Amino acid sequence: MKPFEYTTHSEMVINESGNLQEFYRLANVLSKTRHVHLTSKVDDAFIVEWNYTYKGGELSLQYSIYNGVTLLYNGRDKKYADKLAGRLRIGQ
Repeated sequence: MKPFEYTTHSEMVINESGNLQEFYRLANVLSKTRHVHLTSKVDDAFIVEWNYTYKGGELSLQYSIYNGVTLLYNGRDKKYADKLAGRLRIGQ
């Protein structure tokens, strides 16, 4: 990391009472979004996490039986993640 270069880590709850079907629906929406590219998937007994790249940052869509559906963003500009999370919330 260069001096004065920073990243932000943001967690946005999309739906606290979301289920696995909701997760797959949102993953489908993400797959049709420009600049979003799937990089890896983690399927566990308690959590499902799909990792993406989005405009130079790392984006993760997670489903947990405890937390519902959440969106994590680690990148330079949080406004992109906020805009994307807003789109996903509207689609509920």
